[in-house]
Amino acid sequence: MMKQLSILLTTLLPLLAFESDEPVSKLNGAFRQTKNKYGSMTNWKARDSVTVIKVFRDGYWFGAYYNDKRKGRPPFDGACGGTYELKNGKYIEKVSFYSWDSTAVGNVFSLDYKVSDRQYEQYGVMNSDKYKNYPINEVSERITTTEPLKNRGLEGTWFMKEGQWGADRLGEGKYKNIQVVKIFAYPMVVYAYYNPVTKQFNGAGGAMYQFDGTTLTETNEFWSWPTDGKREGKAVTFDVSLEQGRYVQQGGGVQLREVFMKAPAK
Repeated sequence: MMKQLSILLTTLLPLLAFESDEPVSKLNGAFRQTKNKYGSMTNWKARDSVTVIKVFRDGYWFGAYYNDKRKGRPPFDGACGGTYELKNGKYIEKVSFYSWDSTAVGNVFSLDYKVSDRQYEQYGVMNSDKYKNYPINEVSERITTTEPLKNRGLEGTWFMKEGQWGADRLGEGKYKNIQVVKIFAYPMVVYAYYNPVTKQFNGAGGAMYQFDGTTLTETNEFWSWPTDGKREGKAVTFDVSLEQGRYVQQGGGVQLREVFMKAPAK
């Protein structure tokens, strides 16, 4: 399936020593795919039937398919993410969650890449039982806005340490062993719930955001609980307290309290 090819790609990387590193912050930002060329395709194809994004921040990555206009598909089609590094001119990603195929979790993939102020490109060849030496070519534009970010305090990657939603709590019941990652890469914020023990994906969401130091406003782009797309475009505000690598989020019109700790840059 094309969605399984578009973000996770190429050959499983051997465990080798690398000669040089580049700062992972080189990729920081959010990108929306504009065109692709797969397999034996000779011409580029515009990505116009579904929105595909990839977000990078300080060694962590997140990808999602949403706003799906293809017949019979739900608006939210899936998400994936993990960690990455830049070595020997290659983009190397490790998979922490992958909604389409849990067997991808833990795999490491390598890609050629180019990045600029305007776009991100990735190229490679996928090898699997189903796809042998399958070429992958993708171009994505940087997502930007004319509105400046008022406060950069949330920029980065965060992991939830405490969470309470009504009677439900992180680490208990249906949230047992669930890990929650939230990535702020202005103008986007994306987040995912997944189980690293069972490798199962729980859900994900994304929004355009603004933060003024105390109030976080998220204008929904996609949401998987459920996947019907009805939250798209709705703005929600949260009260935020932020200090020394820790932030607490409450509000949003529901009984909610979430505590996040900032992940160290890779």
